Amino acid sequence: MIRQIHSPAPLIDRFDLRQPVLHHLNRNSFFTQWAILAVALLTLGGATGFNLYLERARTESREQHRLLTQAQVIQENLEQNLTAVGRVLADLRKDAPQGKANPGLGDHLKMLTDALPGVRTLLLLDDAGTVSASTRPELLGKNFAYRDYFKTVRQNPDPDMLFVSAPFLTTLGAYGVNVARTIPGPDGPFAGIIVATLDPEYFRTLMNSVLYAPDMWVAIAHGDGLQVAMVPEREGQVGKNLAQPGSFFTRHRDSGKESNLLTGIVYATGEERMMALRSIQPTRLRQDKPLVVAVGRDLNVVYAGWWRDFWVQSGLFGLLALGSTLGLYAYRRRQREFARKEAEVVEALAASERFMKTLTDNIPGMVAYWSRDLRCRFANKAYLEWFGRTPEQMHNIRIQDMMGDELFRRNEPFIKAALRGERQRFERTLTKADGSIGYTWAHYIPDQDANGVRGFFVLVSDITELKRAELALAQSEWKLKTIIETEPECVKVLAADGTLLQMNRAGLQMIEAESDTQAVGHKLTELLTPEYRDAFDSLNQRVNQGESGTLEFEIVGLKGTHRWLDTHAVPMRDTDGRITGLLGVTRDITARKQADRELKQLAQTDFLTNLANRRHFMALAEQDLSRTLRYGGPLSVLMLDIDHFKNINDTYGHKVGDLVLQTFGGLVRHTLRGVDAVGRVGGEEFAVVLPQTDGEHALEVAERLCRLTADTEVALDQGRPLHFTVSIGMTTLAGASNNIDTLLSQADQALYEAKHSGRNRVCTYQRRDGAAL
Repeated sequence: MIRQIHSPAPLIDRFDLRQPVLHHLNRNSFFTQWAILAVALLTLGGATGFNLYLERARTESREQHRLLTQAQVIQENLEQNLTAVGRVLADLRKDAPQGKANPGLGDHLKMLTDALPGVRTLLLLDDAGTVSASTRPELLGKNFAYRDYFKTVRQNPDPDMLFVSAPFLTTLGAYGVNVARTIPGPDGPFAGIIVATLDPEYFRTLMNSVLYAPDMWVAIAHGDGLQVAMVPEREGQVGKNLAQPGSFFTRHRDSGKESNLLTGIVYATGEERMMALRSIQPTRLRQDKPLVVAVGRDLNVVYAGWWRDFWVQSGLFGLLALGSTLGLYAYRRRQREFARKEAEVVEALAASERFMKTLTDNIPGMVAYWSRDLRCRFANKAYLEWFGRTPEQMHNIRIQDMMGDELFRRNEPFIKAALRGERQRFERTLTKADGSIGYTWAHYIPDQDANGVRGFFVLVSDITELKRAELALAQSEWKLKTIIETEPECVKVLAADGTLLQMNRAGLQMIEAESDTQAVGHKLTELLTPEYRDAFDSLNQRVNQGESGTLEFEIVGLKGTHRWLDTHAVPMRDTDGRITGLLGVTRDITARKQADRELKQLAQTDFLTNLANRRHFMALAEQDLSRTLRYGGPLSVLMLDIDHFKNINDTYGHKVGDLVLQTFGGLVRHTLRGVDAVGRVGGEEFAVVLPQTDGEHALEVAERLCRLTADTEVALDQGRPLHFTVSIGMTTLAGASNNIDTLLSQADQALYEAKHSGRNRVCTYQRRDGAAL
């Protein structure tokens, strides 16, 4: 049923259009705008402060994680070392029944000392504390019954316990730490101890390896509180008792936890630090006392960047607050002028408006008519109920006032298009009069005549129930996407042919892509190094057959960076269970691979000379000999021993002795070819394998080394430079029956002859009545 609507005139008469249009300028509007500005500034200030708070928390969390990781590197390395030493000491008890050394035990101890990178000295003490076997001959026969490490084991002769001593001043004048095991006797529980003195240089090398900032230091303490080592070294720290009330060490020990992260004043240095502490006590090893490693950073340095951001953001906020206040003041002045002009326009246009006459309240849905000046000329019952207004309130209301600024801003493009004569259809979210949220499907239909567009009809359908279902689905998809995008590891989806369909932000960063457009649609095998492409394709095929799998591989990013990745892949299925592709979760394991390579290098290198240690040298020598026996050609072996090295140590001290070893190692390394194998096989003893070198040329090399060594000077802190010489024994491969041990033995015999025939010379091994000439 069509109902005649009211004519415009009576409705327009209800309003005095000549009244000043001052609703924009009333007191409420004035205070509202200033209140909005104040709220906005407070919100921005709060957001800035909250962001700074979060950034400080992230800085703290990131640094705590890094410190705990560095402490864990040292903890795991020392636990492995202590476990290895504990096993070696347990095995050595078989060679010392009843505390007495078997023949050849001393040589065996020297070999083990060379093989164990963290051990400086091995000792066997009988039940009276007298040294019966040692890697250092000068200690044989000495009695150490007065040492605490001997007393502790004798008082508690537990054969399964590994005793870790507090740091003590050794006979060399340096602090050391001993680990020991009881040697049980046939008639009693104690027949002596087998002792390993840990190498302090090994501690320092390991501790230096985890320093990543200039303000860091690393310390290791005994379970009783005495400090064992500190890097960088500080005077008076080694041997200092940290077991003081309230100290970081005491708090960590009393907590009973394996690791702690503490901040505050450090007792040992008086500095304000963030400190990660970890106890070193392997679970598979019975150990009477733990060691404690501490890795710390200066708090002022840690938060320096945050303080810089704090002052910058605070300054910017102050400038923004001042600028926005001045801007609002200028805006208010312009608004008063615009309002006066608006009143004149409304008066001129109001008389020419016509009302719609065909809409009724019986039409389902919401119906309204808006004039060209965006004032309501008609609204049906459903429209009035939706916005909670009476006909009197709705008549002639501005669409901005009825919708509100935000809804009007979103609808304005459609309104302008309708006033241009273009039909509009769109979806909109609205707030009902009761405060609930509703969803509509709207049509804006232009009302045109020969003179142009006079207004537009509004037809709106309520689609709230349908929209809520769609929103629930979209919300679920958004949550899943958010989880994937914030996941710190790479999440990717591949098509059945290996083409990338989707990858989260973490994955794009791994492959160095600025956006997904650089990666989506391409095959990831293009980034893999060639040796892993077949394995990756094989994994993709297995997943497409319904299996899951993992793979470690190396990639070259779009910017050239090499990374090691570990991926876990499972099939992607549609709602019918069909496999549509591959879902993979990948993490960056580059740091772990790098750590593995560095540990391998540490295990193969002599820390003092940077040459191959005995174990690695023997492996290289075996390879060179095997290659020579297989492909033919000559091969020579040199054994080198620094003359009077013990006298150098006794006269100038071990520091100078170490400098001599380093100098000689560098001389040998720079004199020989890159293909020659060089290693430190004993205290002052070195070995060289010269592949594809006959006896004549090997002799020239050996004599050149003798001359260069004699001409080398070692600068001392005081006095004239130190000169030293070297004796060299040489042998050459004589037949296929030789092995590397035989060649080293022959070179050693020639070395013995060089030593006993005046030193500073080269002797060549020749089989003539069993003698080396």
